[in-house]
Amino acid sequence: MVATVEQLAALVRGRLVGDGSVSIRSARPVAEAGPGDITFIESERYAKLLRSSPASAAIVGPHFNHNRPSIKDDLAVIEVDDPISAFVAVRNHLSGEQKPRWTGIHPQACVAATARIGTNVAVYPFVYVGENAEIGDGTTLFPGVVIGEGCRIGKECTIHPNAVLYPEVVLNDRVEIHAGTVLGGDGFGYRQVSGRHVKIPHTGGLEVGSDVEIGANCAIDRATFEATRIGEGTKIDNLVMIGHNNQIGRHNLLCGQVGIAGSCTTGDNVVMAGQAGIKDKTQIGDGVIVGAQAGVHRNIPSGQQVLGSPAIPVREQRRIFQMIARLPEMHRQFRQLAAQLDVITAALSMQAETDRASARVADREADREIDPQADPTGF
Repeated sequence: MVATVEQLAALVRGRLVGDGSVSIRSARPVAEAGPGDITFIESERYAKLLRSSPASAAIVGPHFNHNRPSIKDDLAVIEVDDPISAFVAVRNHLSGEQKPRWTGIHPQACVAATARIGTNVAVYPFVYVGENAEIGDGTTLFPGVVIGEGCRIGKECTIHPNAVLYPEVVLNDRVEIHAGTVLGGDGFGYRQVSGRHVKIPHTGGLEVGSDVEIGANCAIDRATFEATRIGEGTKIDNLVMIGHNNQIGRHNLLCGQVGIAGSCTTGDNVVMAGQAGIKDKTQIGDGVIVGAQAGVHRNIPSGQQVLGSPAIPVREQRRIFQMIARLPEMHRQFRQLAAQLDVITAALSMQAETDRASARVADREADREIDPQADPTGF
């Protein structure tokens, strides 16, 4: 689809600056955009990227300086409050009409007779839906998905290929599960009995709130007795591990390779950067930010930012990082000081020996003055 800049400005309810008659064929990021493309920048600090871009138009924020010398005179600009959302809307518009969503239950899917399937549902080939499971209206189950017995899936959920839901898992509305993720497996719990590891049965469940998105190849364990819970609006990146009994708050962001041991609690709006690790039975307050590769071994009050392993307040950890960066120079200075100290020590030792020799000579001279007939050799 081709549209003018003026038409796109109307689509996103933006303010047009420049030639609105320019034709736009596609929407691309600024590093890839060419003639006939529209691009975007998130803030004015990225404006220099438009200097060399051959794009025909750009979507910018509300306080963009259109008169800066780095901007081409012929660049048409659409000013909006949220450039990313506007760019997505323009990109979808230019890509044309989307293919209608297929609905139905494919003959090669295996759906238990006792399962309850809502309306406008898509169940693709090789899907398994267990006994007494419930699938809400508008939900899509892609090929290879396994829904265990007694699972309850809400409305407009999307479960991508080869994701597995163990029995009794509950998903609320508009949950998206990406490929290869396993929900509701047994937790890692064992007891020592007569020198052997004996498995603790995990009879609890897993409950996932509305508008949660879980990335590919994640694992979230069921609880030992009650339920592991993921709060509404939480977004989980790929390769994240959440242990049994965890209570994850609302609107958390858990980045790739985060690992949370069992029985932890997080507040709302918590952010955990990549490869952060959380010790079991840890409580993390609202709004906490855990930095990348941090190792959290203690409770963290609301509003703190922590970094490092063991994790400490970010300001302290940054000072430590600065000192670590200075270690090579400090080592060089230490070697220089050590060498200087060796020279000084050697000089002091020689001076002390000279002083002792002088003292012995002075003592002999004093003895001769006392006894002039004494043998000058000292014997």
